[in-house]
Amino acid sequence: MKKALLFVCVLSLILGTAGAIIAGMNSPGVLNTPHDVQVMTGESGLEPCAMCHSPHAGGAQYPIWNRDQAAQSYDMYKSITFDMGDGSNQPGEPSSLCLVCHNGVYSSLINYPGPGSHQNELYDFEMNPTFWAMIGTDLHNDHPISFVYDPAQDDQQDRNGFPDTVTCPVGNTTRLFIDATACSVGAPGNGFGPGFPLYGETGDKFECATCHAVHDTVSYPGKQIVGGKSVGTQVFFLRCDNQGSQMCGDCHKRRLDGVALGAGW
Repeated sequence: MKKALLFVCVLSLILGTAGAIIAGMNSPGVLNTPHDVQVMTGESGLEPCAMCHSPHAGGAQYPIWNRDQAAQSYDMYKSITFDMGDGSNQPGEPSSLCLVCHNGVYSSLINYPGPGSHQNELYDFEMNPTFWAMIGTDLHNDHPISFVYDPAQDDQQDRNGFPDTVTCPVGNTTRLFIDATACSVGAPGNGFGPGFPLYGETGDKFECATCHAVHDTVSYPGKQIVGGKSVGTQVFFLRCDNQGSQMCGDCHKRRLDGVALGAGW
């Protein structure tokens, strides 16, 4: 069984790499997406990568992080039916980095990559909720993040049937992924492998980047941007196509189609 899973992991990575090569310049990326600072501001000539990264003199956070914001306190998701967390945690990386731009609080650039390495006020702003997802600092009404993903724990009372994790090679190391059939088959090359990656020091935490790829690494129908605003039938930066809620159903299958819930459910 382990050999079979390893084969699936390797095959998915090969297919993903091949897909990216075949796609070439037409593969997804940051340019002309809502994460392109030129799209955000309507200004031309800005550096898309500098919005989040600085090759030199960035912040202390990975990956050469280029945004500065005072520490924030968040109200986290909690529910009597959610057994993987109690709401006492705070966002961990990389979710905390995502929130610097999505919590609606002012943030500034640390270092502009130009002569003299100075700041540039064109990159300093409080995000406009008209155009970008502003979820604020109250996350109790958002999908839980920064919790240890343990499907057995959450099955105790609700029998959700969440998928197990699989270990797959990524470069010179291995990573834990939530085993996601629809994502790995429907969109190989989602930036990693067959499913949704987990994070944290122990490599088992569910974060924003478990479902979202910040660089828009997967092509799927329904994306459209007009006047700097995403107006399509699907949002940008998902790890795979979510038409018909198929990506949600990778984890929440029993809540989507009611399969194998048993008597009384």
